[in-house]
Amino acid sequence: MAKATVKKRKIKAAKSAARTTNVVCGAELDIANVGELYACLKAALAAARPVVIDAVKVERADTAALQVLSAFAATARERGIAFQWRKHPAPALCSAAEILGLSGIFGLTE
Repeated sequence: MAKATVKKRKIKAAKSAARTTNVVCGAELDIANVGELYACLKAALAAARPVVIDAVKVERADTAALQVLSAFAATARERGIAFQWRKHPAPALCSAAEILGLSGIFGLTE
């Protein structure tokens, strides 16, 4: 099982038994941990398996993190790699995505 972890922020990527790659986000998705977020999402793309992102605990999301997530979403679609949210993301992530006009690329429009 491949894992990547960020201290305190706990962004993790792991292949599950269901042949998906799970990415679990911690409370903060910001410039301080965007490198780790990028590494997890890059590993998820390299695995070429469906990706499930858990962003339920996100309390803060900044533009840098949303740029990385949007690049991931676009690349996943180009490569035919399905991705979905484990549950509906936290309001902080949804609000930031809406402000930046990224709700559609993340599939957060209703």
